[in-house]
Amino acid sequence: MLNANSQLFIGNCRNWLSKNPIKWKIFCLVFSLYTLNACSGGSQNFSQFPGFSEYFAANTPNDQLPTADEIALLEKYKPTLYKAIDQREPIDFYKDYISHGELYVSGNKITNNVTAEILNQYSDYPDTVFKYTGNYKEKGTTVLYGRIDRQAVEHNGAQHDITFLTYNLVFPVSGILKDLGLLKSIGLGIGGNLNDWHQLDHYVGVTVALLENTPVAMTLQQHNYHTTYLINDANPTIAVDIAVRSNEVYRHTEGQTKHPAVGFLSGDNIEFLTTGKNKPIMAGFDVTNPQVEVSYELLFLPPNDAFYQFKGYLGKHRLLPGRSGPPGADYATLPGLMPRAYRLFTGYRSTDVEKEAELFNELFDWENIAVRENAIAPFQERFFDAISQ
Repeated sequence: MLNANSQLFIGNCRNWLSKNPIKWKIFCLVFSLYTLNACSGGSQNFSQFPGFSEYFAANTPNDQLPTADEIALLEKYKPTLYKAIDQREPIDFYKDYISHGELYVSGNKITNNVTAEILNQYSDYPDTVFKYTGNYKEKGTTVLYGRIDRQAVEHNGAQHDITFLTYNLVFPVSGILKDLGLLKSIGLGIGGNLNDWHQLDHYVGVTVALLENTPVAMTLQQHNYHTTYLINDANPTIAVDIAVRSNEVYRHTEGQTKHPAVGFLSGDNIEFLTTGKNKPIMAGFDVTNPQVEVSYELLFLPPNDAFYQFKGYLGKHRLLPGRSGPPGADYATLPGLMPRAYRLFTGYRSTDVEKEAELFNELFDWENIAVRENAIAPFQERFFDAISQ
């Protein structure tokens, strides 16, 4: 998936390059070869991007595991996963990933026997780097990580309590889109391993939204954006397919399917993402092939665990943009979209391409790489209108 740090890089360049269309086209072509489907990288750790510290100061993660009732709720709506026969499965973050690596702080090796306790001890150090030394092709223990978040939203003068059930999948590495095109695949192949573009992929997520304890939507993290699907069944089966090589999740469909994918969503490429037409340079297709169902166990970690809150790099530093390891799973989007309700609302899209482009052009302030909070309201209004029908 295109990484958050690469967002910073392209955002800083975009304003200048947009003044010169020829340079912008050249830049897009070159940049797309290195960042389409990356998840982390750059000289500045994304966890230090302005806005995160303020958000977590106001919404401090606690050290509580879910209660028995909450676990029952997470079990009730946990997603059914499908994959291709020879495709890798999610793993145990600590048992299969962290236990096979080395921890460095400011370039100094701390230990090659990393445990959950040690990782959490260094969770707040942005210059900490965990280097995975295991074999990503080996099968691990298949688990998903479940958590519950709640948010109250005001709409039409009434307060609506939304419960978010989030399930994170973990993979030791993340690869490039399966269907990227020959030219880009060749270019990327020169720059790195298409199957191991960067270490650790734990941003892969499925979030089920319950409104007044009734499931109303499912939001999937896909690359650097979210897609929300409405649920019209009080007792739904939440089913998703895992994309080959990139690990992204898509709503379950029968048979092999190509899904339009972009590095990050904008008004310029939303037509391709919505319809598959007018494919831009920085785009391609994820491929899902749901041949077998994945059996897994749910595990639970407190919200303040390093899995979510680690501020360093949970994978090796690599030279090219987008190839270094990501921070914790909480840093999966821009600070302005940290409230899960915002991801729920902005992830819901209609088939009206012009309207969608207009909404997203208003939502993102590219010059400052920020989200305009006052632009969330139209998305919220549209979402509530949709679920009321």
